[in-house]
Amino acid sequence: MRGILMGFGAIPAQRSTMAVRAVHSWVSPRRSQGRSVGGWKSSVCGLQSSDRMSWLKGGSMGSPWALAFLCPRFQVHMYQHSSLRQLRPRGFQAAKKSPARSMSKGRKVQEFKTLLSSDVKYIEWWRVKLENCTKPVTRELMKKLKFDNLLGLDENLRNGNLKTGKMNAEILETKRQFPHEILMYRCGEFYEAVGFDACMLVEYANLNPMAPRSDSVPRAGCPIMNLRQTLDQLTYQGFSVCIVEEVQGPQARGQLKERFVAGHAHPGSPYVYGLVSADVDLEFPEPVPVMGISRSRRGYCLVSVLEMMHSFSVEDGLTEEAVVTKLRSRQCQQLFMHRSLRKDIAGIARWGEGGLLFGECQKKQLEWYDDDPVKSLILKVREIFDLDQDQEFREIVVPSGERPRPLYVSTASQIGILPTAGVPSLLMVLLPPEANYLCTSYVRNLLLHPPPHRVADCVQAACRMLAEVTSSIPDFTCVSAAKLMKLIETQEANHIEFARMRNIAEDILLMANDPQLSKVLDLLLDPTWLATGIRIERKQLVDDCKFLASRIGDLLASERDPDQNITSLENIPDDFFRDLEEPWKGRVKRSYAEEEFVEVEESAAELAESVFSDLLPIVNCVKGYQKPLGGGLGGRRGEICYSRDSQAVWFKGKNFRPTVWGDSPGEAEMKLLISAYDGKGKKAGEEWWTTSRVEDALTRYRAAVEKASSAVVQLLRDLAAEVKVKLNALVFISVLSVIAKSLCLHVSEGKRRNWVFPTLMGSSEYSDSEEYSNSGPMVLEDLIPYWKDPVCEQAEPNTVELESMFLLTGPNGGGKSSILRSICAAALLSVCGLMVPARNAVVPRLDAVMLRMMSTDSPADNKSSFQMEMSELRTILAEATSRSLVMIDELCRGTEVQKGTAIAASVIESLDHIGCRGVLSTHLHDLLDMKLRVRNVVKKSMSVKEVDGRIEPTWKLVDGACRESLAFEVAKKEGIPDNVVQRAIEIYKESLESKRSSNGSTNSLRNNAKKGIPDSRGTLDGNFLNDMAAEGAVNENNQTSHELTTLQDKKDGGNRDRRRTATATKPREELLDHMELFSNVCRKKLQDLGEVSNFYACSFIGPRQLPPPATTMHSCVYILQRPDGRYYVGQSDNLTGRVRRHRSILPDAPFLYLVVPNKSVASELETTLIHQLPSLGVILVNKGDQNHRHFGTAPLIDAPPF
Repeated sequence: MRGILMGFGAIPAQRSTMAVRAVHSWVSPRRSQGRSVGGWKSSVCGLQSSDRMSWLKGGSMGSPWALAFLCPRFQVHMYQHSSLRQLRPRGFQAAKKSPARSMSKGRKVQEFKTLLSSDVKYIEWWRVKLENCTKPVTRELMKKLKFDNLLGLDENLRNGNLKTGKMNAEILETKRQFPHEILMYRCGEFYEAVGFDACMLVEYANLNPMAPRSDSVPRAGCPIMNLRQTLDQLTYQGFSVCIVEEVQGPQARGQLKERFVAGHAHPGSPYVYGLVSADVDLEFPEPVPVMGISRSRRGYCLVSVLEMMHSFSVEDGLTEEAVVTKLRSRQCQQLFMHRSLRKDIAGIARWGEGGLLFGECQKKQLEWYDDDPVKSLILKVREIFDLDQDQEFREIVVPSGERPRPLYVSTASQIGILPTAGVPSLLMVLLPPEANYLCTSYVRNLLLHPPPHRVADCVQAACRMLAEVTSSIPDFTCVSAAKLMKLIETQEANHIEFARMRNIAEDILLMANDPQLSKVLDLLLDPTWLATGIRIERKQLVDDCKFLASRIGDLLASERDPDQNITSLENIPDDFFRDLEEPWKGRVKRSYAEEEFVEVEESAAELAESVFSDLLPIVNCVKGYQKPLGGGLGGRRGEICYSRDSQAVWFKGKNFRPTVWGDSPGEAEMKLLISAYDGKGKKAGEEWWTTSRVEDALTRYRAAVEKASSAVVQLLRDLAAEVKVKLNALVFISVLSVIAKSLCLHVSEGKRRNWVFPTLMGSSEYSDSEEYSNSGPMVLEDLIPYWKDPVCEQAEPNTVELESMFLLTGPNGGGKSSILRSICAAALLSVCGLMVPARNAVVPRLDAVMLRMMSTDSPADNKSSFQMEMSELRTILAEATSRSLVMIDELCRGTEVQKGTAIAASVIESLDHIGCRGVLSTHLHDLLDMKLRVRNVVKKSMSVKEVDGRIEPTWKLVDGACRESLAFEVAKKEGIPDNVVQRAIEIYKESLESKRSSNGSTNSLRNNAKKGIPDSRGTLDGNFLNDMAAEGAVNENNQTSHELTTLQDKKDGGNRDRRRTATATKPREELLDHMELFSNVCRKKLQDLGEVSNFYACSFIGPRQLPPPATTMHSCVYILQRPDGRYYVGQSDNLTGRVRRHRSILPDAPFLYLVVPNKSVASELETTLIHQLPSLGVILVNKGDQNHRHFGTAPLIDAPPF
């Protein structure tokens, strides 16, 4: 109450800020028997919350200054009836305890303990973190730390006092609630940290110490505008941060400001406090899980818990390589190791004695735990995030059915799914460059964890339909499901995010109502179920989308709504109204806050009237002192200006007062001027002046603006509470939209690259039958490397018919590794339901895709490259079945030749006995001469040819074997000195002569090695292999070819029903009215060109829609309608890209388009339309292309002979 009495004696500028403190003292939730923590004593504090608010609304409205100039961040909560929201928004965990403070000198204060027994383990945790710091400035700060309290403060240093009532004591209490988090607290215009936390900011956020003095405790911080950047740097390093905000407003001298825990920033979970009132689009990273690894009878078990999504998943029966792949494919906030990890999966070593998983886990922040692997891990997550013990976590249950095993780390690395230096990325070619990170992330997860066969069928069927639909498809809005879930639960979703939610729901409804896209929607339900663990039936999904689209659309304001225009009044700068009204206008429809809108308009008009009557005469008077030709009183000036810092309209003048007062107009108003004061009660400057009437009007206008802003924010919070009941549906449709977008982009890129859809052999319903396991060979016709773009690069196609194991030989640089990567990628894309880089593909159902290429050593595990190779080989032999694809490149290259050849031969026999498909490439040519116990192994080679006396590779896969390595040619090509290469050739010849003389063999081996002639094709069966290796091979030109039946995709050639269900708007109706004119002109011109058989009906593209993927690689002519009613005619070979470019300027422009045979026809149609449409009443904006005269559309028979 003392704040009110002080306020009556203050000037208006001081009253406004004093009122903030008084209001917060009345309604603060942290009260105890009328005493405010950090505030004044007040009898009003004893009132109930509802009584306080009714008194505040009823009694204070008579004095507008009591609510004026409140900080927007805290004013948004002022008009809520629940006092719990006053100091912290819903969804955040505030401090559970507040340190006791002495309110009088005579009161005995309980001693504050700076060290508790529970603090010791956390102090040691921070000690380990500090030992990893390397910066010299951080090392200097560490010298001033003391490890006897959780902050690391030395009480003997300046600002290190931890006694009760001091700010450090309050910080320590909060730190005890979140001991694993860096604590940053608001202090004026900065966010600061002390002790351990300050060292982390200097080390990992690149901040400088704020107190470089040697006698001061470590302190570091950042300005308000750099907070998010600092948080991003800390969370990138794996830290969690607790942010403590302070209550804004003036503070009584000697009292601590009230502070509260506003939120947390975790890896993958950014700080969102205050976002509801901000006009920003906050980027959300991919959510980062807490992982736990345990051991079960089936293998390794990986448990992933996502706090943001309140969900967890359990994957059991994993191999060591599969677990490492999952750890490398995504960031992990914290890793927990279960006590069951005493031995690795092979049972050959105890934990800590080596192994691939041990080496990977050593790089991460790990901790051991006991008891049930799943329940105990969820308890750990509740502890880390300070969640209630009754917080539920939903288990992600995926669709049933057999599915391939997850990719191993070697496979994912060697086809570029996991970034690897020098390896072409498969992800980069599956989607076009404009694909966003959500689409890329979905495709990466799909490849790393191939879906069940039933889901793969749905993915492929959806892709096939998207490739053939003629209806316009939605421009699917992609938003992170974790982002939506966090913003809705914390009620921090702003109008931008709500608009996206509405767009997603409308996109789903458009698909549901379109006859062609409706089938695609049905097929995408199972892939979405797999990705989210949420199952929603079609009818329920449509009903939920209707609710979301209707409820959100009913509240949000539409673009260019005239009721949302910024106020503009004479004599007042427009920037003043823009700065105060833009933060809340245009968010919600005016009808929901009509009273507040009217109050703002009335107070703005009152302000304009006061400025007109009090300040404008002064401006006119000052101008009258100045003569037009430079005479008069020089240096006098005065004008009405906007003070952006104080958000006020004042008179700004210098030397404007007359020397002698008279009765001139304006002099009376000059006598009423008083000095202007800013919001802190300080004098704004010698040039700023105002009047009491203007200040009162400004105060009322600011209060009206704050009230309207609060009303808008409250409406958005209430909408979030309503939408929360449909949160599962919102998560489901956001993921479905990302999947649909990803598949559309993949189909468009696949069609551009001339890829095809594979035929998946066998039915997923009978995948366990014996007949299924031998369902035929894997056939890849004209397979090209996936990283080759046939449009821009020349690629050598190969046809592969793989029904058993291939023993592949060939020269260095001949393409062995490339063919292995190509086959592996094609098989993986097939089992995931995606397109493959071939002319035709038939792929059986596979249960695993394994690719092992050159290994490197692991010094951390004390293992050589050969040991690592054997470790990977052990997993392959243990996991391979008759339905697996196994690709091994140059086995046993890391050991001596004879024993390495023996191991490779035994591996071939083992894989042949298993019955799997695959390829084993090698330079160990002695394998060709061995008597192996195999039945189905087939020799293949990468052929070579002789050009001008030189042996060169052809990169073609042929039958037989090849003993030529081209080692000398490759060495010379890579710059090895000629004398070294020549001496190597001499040594090689001497070795061959010595071997020939000692073995008494013929010269056939030498001749074959010299000429590069491949051996004949056949199975490696006893003496048959040895005979064929000695006889030599049939020449490449005489090889037997196997023609395969081409499987044609069935396509509907007729015209399709083009019903579109988008909401009818005036621009669409006008454009559709011109469809017949557009079609008639095009049809007549195509008849003249003899192309009428290729005429297709015109198609419509509505707002937020795109052309279907079927238009990819086709020429199109189109007409665009502008908002001003005029039209633009154009043509393009990339219609989707052209639509996107137009939409960057005209976001909601509708289109009509027509697919034509080629670009020349499109150009001529474009010119014809530009000439003829204006005569039919269509107003065009482009005239330049009407002058084109030369088109390549003449019949070929009329061309002159060449």
